[in-house]
Amino acid sequence: MAKKNKKQAKAQKPVVTEVAGVKSDLALAALVDEITTPNDTILKSIGGRYEEYKALLRDDQVKAAFSQRLDAMVAKEIIVEPGGDSPADKKAAEFIKAQLEAINFDAACRKMAHAQFYGYSVAEILWAFDGAQVVIDGIKVRKFDRFRFDGAGRLRLITKTSPKGEFMPERKFWVSTVETDNDDDPYGLGLAHFLYWPVYLKRNGLRFWAVALEKFGMPTAVGKHHPGASEADVSNLLSLLSAIHGQAAVTVPDGQEISLLEAVRTSGGDHKEFVAYLDAMIAKVIVGQTSTTDTGSFRGTANVHKDVRDEIIKADTDLLCGTFNSGPVRWLTEWNFPGAKPPRVWRVLDDNEDLDNRVKRDKEIYEMGFEPDLDYITSTYGGKWTKRNAQTKPDGQQSTDFAESNPDAIDRAVEGGLSDWQPMMDPVLQPILDLVEGAASFEEIKARLPEIYGDMDVSKVRETLSRLTFATEVATRAGADLDGDD
Repeated sequence: MAKKNKKQAKAQKPVVTEVAGVKSDLALAALVDEITTPNDTILKSIGGRYEEYKALLRDDQVKAAFSQRLDAMVAKEIIVEPGGDSPADKKAAEFIKAQLEAINFDAACRKMAHAQFYGYSVAEILWAFDGAQVVIDGIKVRKFDRFRFDGAGRLRLITKTSPKGEFMPERKFWVSTVETDNDDDPYGLGLAHFLYWPVYLKRNGLRFWAVALEKFGMPTAVGKHHPGASEADVSNLLSLLSAIHGQAAVTVPDGQEISLLEAVRTSGGDHKEFVAYLDAMIAKVIVGQTSTTDTGSFRGTANVHKDVRDEIIKADTDLLCGTFNSGPVRWLTEWNFPGAKPPRVWRVLDDNEDLDNRVKRDKEIYEMGFEPDLDYITSTYGGKWTKRNAQTKPDGQQSTDFAESNPDAIDRAVEGGLSDWQPMMDPVLQPILDLVEGAASFEEIKARLPEIYGDMDVSKVRETLSRLTFATEVATRAGADLDGDD
C-alpha cells in the first residue's frame, strides 16, 4: 500500500494553468470586458472624485514631504547594466543608455513617480524609426484618471464618446502601479488614501484656530441700550460699535453703556499642538519619519530617520525602474536586438559619503587577505572596470613591492643568492681582522676603526645584491622557482 502511494506521489505533475484568476469567479468574469473602479474605500466615499486627492498636494506639508521624496529619487545617477556578457547584450545596453540620454528621462520619472501618490500612473511612449531601429522619440505622462482597467487588466482610455473606455494598443504605454496586498487590483493604493483624513482634519483645525485667534486675541465690544430703545437707536448704537471694533460687536439693552468683553479661554485643547500633530502624521505617511521635514531634531536621530527615508526612496526607484525594465526596455531590446537579454536600468542610491566608507571598509578587508571580484566592483561602484595586472601600478610603472606579490619566490631567491656568502664578505672584513691582530689595545682599535672604512672592498657585495634584486624581480613576475644561481 505504501509503495502504491509513493508511485502516485511521484506521478503527480504540477498544475501549470491559472486556477484562481478573474475568470474563475463568476461575479468577476462578467466584468472582464467592463471597466473596473479602484478598490479605495475613501475614494468611493467621496464619489470617486480624484480632484479631492489632487487637492491634497496644496497642503504645505504634503507638498514639501512628497517633493523631497521625488527630488531625492531623480537626483540619483542612472545606470544601464547589460543583461548578459554577449556582444548583443552589451550593444543593447549601450543603445538603451543612448535613448535615455536623448530624452529628459528624469522629468518623466518624476511625473511617473506620482503613482506612489495616486496608486497608478500612465505614460505614452512616442516611438520613431531611426533607420531600421525603433527609438524613443519622447515620453508623455498622461493624466492617470483618464485611464481605467477592465476585468482582464487591460488599459482603456475613457472619453466622452467611449465612457466604457477604448482599448489602448499593446507595447505603447508605460504603466506603473503601486503594489497592494494582492494581484487582482490593477489600480494600487497610493499615499492619497492615507493622507485624506489627516489633511482634512488639519484644514478644519486651522480654520478653528483662526477663529479662536480672533476671539481670544481681540475683545468684543458691547453696547448697552435702554429696554425701550427704538430699532433706529439700536441700529445707530451697533453702527457706532462696528466703527470702533469692526464686526466683533454686540448690542444689549440697559443704558447704552459701551464696554469691551474679554473672551475667557477654557480647556479644550491646543490648536497649535493639534496641527503640529497632524503635520507629523503627514510626514510619517510620506517619508516614514519627521526629522527630514522639520527642524529641531538631534543629529543622531536625524541620521536614523534619513536612513528610513532612503529605504522608502529605494523602494520608489525599484518600482519605477522595474516597470520601465519590464516594459519599454524589454520591447526595444526585442525589436532591435532579437535574442539579446534585456538590459537593466537602475539608480545608484549610495551617496559619496557612503561610498567613501565603503572604500575604507573594502580596503581593510583587502589588507586582511581577501580580494573582491569584478562583479562586486561593478555593482558597488558602477561604471566599467577591467582587471589590471597585479604587478603593474596605476601609473604604468612596474611594482617593486615584490614581497606582497610573491613571497615564496623571493624567499627561495634570497636563500639561493646568499648561500655562498663567505667569499663575498672576506674583502669587507679583512681590513678589520688585520687591525685587530696588529692593535695593542681596544682603545687603539676604536680609534683606528673609522680610518679603515675606506679600505673595505664592497664591490662583490654590491654585485651580488644587484643580481639578487634582478633574480627576485624575475621570480616574482614569472612565478619561476629560481635558486639564486648566476
